[in-house]
Amino acid sequence: MKALRRAGAALGVASLLGASLVAQSAQSAESAQAAAATVAADFASSADYPLIKSKFGVFNSGYVSLDRWKRDVPLLATLRPARVRWEMMWGNEQHDWAPMVTGTAANPQYNFSQVDQLVDLINNAGALPVPALTYTPSILKPPGGSWNNPPTNPSVWANQIVPAFANHWKQTGRRIGSYEIWNEPDLAGVFWTGSQAQYLDLYRDASRALRAADPDAYVEGPALCCVGWSGPFVNRVLSENLPLGGFSFHAYTDATNGSLENNYRGATDSGLTAYRMASVDNNLNEYNWTNDFTAPTDVITHRGAAQMLKSYKALLAKPWITHVEWAQFQDPVCPSTCDVIGLLDRNGRKRASYNAFQLYANMPVERKQLNVNGAVDGMASSDGHKSGILLWNTSGAPQSVSAALNNVPFARGNFRVYRIDAQHASFEDNPASEHLAPVEQRLGTSTAGLNWSGTIPDHGVVYLEAEDGTGTDTLAGRHLANVVRSNRYIPNHGKPAYASFDRRTWTAALGMAGETWADVAAGTVASSLPANLRVRLQASGTFQQLDANSLLGLRIDFQTAGGYTKGVLVHGGLYNSGRSAPHPWGTQRQPDQVVTVPNFSDFTVNLPGLAPPGWTGRATISFHLQNSGPTTRFTANIRAA
Repeated sequence: MKALRRAGAALGVASLLGASLVAQSAQSAESAQAAAATVAADFASSADYPLIKSKFGVFNSGYVSLDRWKRDVPLLATLRPARVRWEMMWGNEQHDWAPMVTGTAANPQYNFSQVDQLVDLINNAGALPVPALTYTPSILKPPGGSWNNPPTNPSVWANQIVPAFANHWKQTGRRIGSYEIWNEPDLAGVFWTGSQAQYLDLYRDASRALRAADPDAYVEGPALCCVGWSGPFVNRVLSENLPLGGFSFHAYTDATNGSLENNYRGATDSGLTAYRMASVDNNLNEYNWTNDFTAPTDVITHRGAAQMLKSYKALLAKPWITHVEWAQFQDPVCPSTCDVIGLLDRNGRKRASYNAFQLYANMPVERKQLNVNGAVDGMASSDGHKSGILLWNTSGAPQSVSAALNNVPFARGNFRVYRIDAQHASFEDNPASEHLAPVEQRLGTSTAGLNWSGTIPDHGVVYLEAEDGTGTDTLAGRHLANVVRSNRYIPNHGKPAYASFDRRTWTAALGMAGETWADVAAGTVASSLPANLRVRLQASGTFQQLDANSLLGLRIDFQTAGGYTKGVLVHGGLYNSGRSAPHPWGTQRQPDQVVTVPNFSDFTVNLPGLAPPGWTGRATISFHLQNSGPTTRFTANIRAA
């Protein structure tokens, strides 16, 4: 939350003919001066990086009332956010939020009613809640002190209050994605008035208490504003072996200027595969492309939509960053003007950036080749039912664009064009056009030779989509098992290789990108699994056996009462029995059993048949790719057989 320091559903199908005529008139006036660009998508050729949905979520400050959360939660679900982070604001509760911690330091009392409703809203929207455990409740404030002072009794805060919430949510069956310990303690005098040493002690005690209350708890911190504390924090975690699932930090900057790499990429990276931090996530859990929030500003107009998509493309190419929470989902209501940057305004109106987020959320994951000649940029993706090109123009001048959609994977379908600009899908610019709706469409058309031409205004967005008319949503969530947590292993942050796992669709996406030698893995810890899993895998590129560690495989580690006791590796040929690379999860050793399947693109695994005696039903399932050559990549989907 930056307020204090700054202050001191599916796309619509109805064609908006009126808006379209206005747009065509405006565009024809621009076209005489517009520069020319050509765009060609090849939907038969894969490319990096996939348009994963597990990377992007949203952040809200504590200055958003529960009633507004309730009103706007349907608009949250449409974005398919992976995570939703917010500040608990103990001791500084705002609007209709009642104090969650009362009583006395000797006998804390808790009010879970409102926050339970919020957790349920987020879970029902398909996202994981990330409560930032902040700040100092009234019962622990020093005399005459404030919510940003260190607790008078840090042990009560860390060892009683924090685990009380984890215990409650575990006992009531509510899923929490992550517990974050404080918010920007390094921003001197704003969110924390104590010392660095005091915060590190508080993190130590609270992280251990969380794991004692819930052994599966994912803990993240320190939610850095700046850079200086990253080294001391990581050193403390390593020297005392403290729980850490995600190293978290904030940035309000251009994602293309190199500052994220310069400031944070090395914080948890040694370049060594055996390094403990190789399986710790890096979470940019407050991000926006600008640091100027004084309304009116570009961030709330149509110009913000193009900047958001430019940021998304840049962030996808930073595989060392696991999660990005966009700041913010809703405008806060603060004592003074602050953070007017919401995807939704105070009245719940969609801004242009919301619509840009929705376009990205609805695009297929499989990235496809997009060749651009000119001053526009974009991304293309496709599956068996939908192919799309998302284009934006941040050149400073209108661009005349000719686009070709080649090798659409179905012969006939519906073609639609959506715009975000000063006339379209930008409430702040044109209150009569808040929602996404097609401005052009060709229904039941042949997809052979499909093309489009038109003008994209400066900082405008155009989305071209062909869909087969079946209404099939390959991004729809499905319940396969109880997902305890997702795992990711990227030991060398300087390499472009990537790995992700989407818990909602049970889909993994891994690739070497331009790297010849790299080691990446992603998967899940799950329980209540079906007996038989069907795995379908799509791979592209020329896979090579470069050394004994070259691998394309599926690893299953089974848990018993004595811990993880058996690891099974399933592969289709890219494996060597001399493999020595470390395995980050489960038994953390080389496989106890190796299974070769004749068709690695479609196979079934019988879990009880592979499991050791006494299997608890919990398993760590992970896909691995190592040293397989540049541009090799695959996606894998798991279903019940």
